Amino acid sequence: MLQIAAMGDESLDCLKCPAFCCRTAGYVEVSRNDIRRLAKFLNLTVREFEARHIVERNRKGSKRIKSGFGTCQFLGENRRCTVYEARPRDCRGYVCWNQEDTTVFEFARFFQLPVAEVRKNDVDGKPRAEVKR
Repeated sequence: MLQIAAMGDESLDCLKCPAFCCRTAGYVEVSRNDIRRLAKFLNLTVREFEARHIVERNRKGSKRIKSGFGTCQFLGENRRCTVYEARPRDCRGYVCWNQEDTTVFEFARFFQLPVAEVRKNDVDGKPRAEVKR
């Protein structure tokens, strides 16, 4: 699904982004349902999937397929998700323009928009929407 962000006068297109969210946006936690769906998609048993693809378990027992600020193991060379149809809930619900930490959005914004447009829409290095007058 094509996702387009609107922040003030600017628009971002997920398909034009080099997958900053999959490279830097923190960990991806997977639920039991996510694991079952991914295992089925990859023609693996749940146990095989967990052995091959779970990279972290936290103290509460939550499982992750992407840790910290590393690149997701399912990001393909074409910068597209190789398990998109079966992607976890964390990925399905993530949009860079609606996060408390705006780092990924700012990288995507700088990458996609002409510098003159970024400068025009910034005031003191911050997007106009964030500047209080």
